Amino acid sequence: MIAVGRLDYQKGFDRLVKAWKLVMDSGRFPDWHLDIFGRGEWKDMLEDMAKEENISDTLHLAGVTTSIADEYLHSSMLVMSSNYEGFPMVMIEAMSCGLPAVSFDFMCGPKDIIRDGVNGFLVHNGDIAGLAEAMMRLMEDSSLRKRMSVEARKVVDTFSEEKIMHRWTSLFESLAK
Repeated sequence: MIAVGRLDYQKGFDRLVKAWKLVMDSGRFPDWHLDIFGRGEWKDMLEDMAKEENISDTLHLAGVTTSIADEYLHSSMLVMSSNYEGFPMVMIEAMSCGLPAVSFDFMCGPKDIIRDGVNGFLVHNGDIAGLAEAMMRLMEDSSLRKRMSVEARKVVDTFSEEKIMHRWTSLFESLAK
C-alpha cells in the first residue's frame, strides 16, 4: 500500500497511522506493508506514533523519490487520509497506474475522482475505523482489487491533459462568443 504527500496536517498521515494500526491489529495481513512517501515537519511525530503503536515494521516513511511512478507500479492500492484536498494529483497519477484508491470523503477532490465501489472507496471524513475497513476489504479480495484497478486506469479518459485542454479551449471559445 502507498500514500504520498507532505508530512503535515493537510495530508492527515496521523489518521493513516491510526488506521494502519487497526489493520495490523486484525492479524489478517502480516505480509502487507504501508509506504508513505514525502517529507515534512511531521516526520518525527509520525515515526514516534508508529513506534508507540508497534507498527514500525510494517509502516515505512520512505522520504522522497524521483520515480514515484515505479512506486505506484509496485503497489496494490493508494490510500489518502487528507483532512482536505483541492484536486489531488497524486490520486490521478496513482489511478492512471492502475491503483484503486481509498480516501476520506470531503467537500471536493476525491469524490470528484473516485466512483465509490467501482475504482476505489470513499469513507466518511474522519472515520478512521471505516478507512481501515475499506483498506482491509481491498487487501483481502484480490479479484476486487483487479476489477477496481481496471476501472482506476479509466481516470485517464476523464483527466488526461488532452481532455482537460479540450475543456479549457471550449470554455474560452464559449466565453469569447
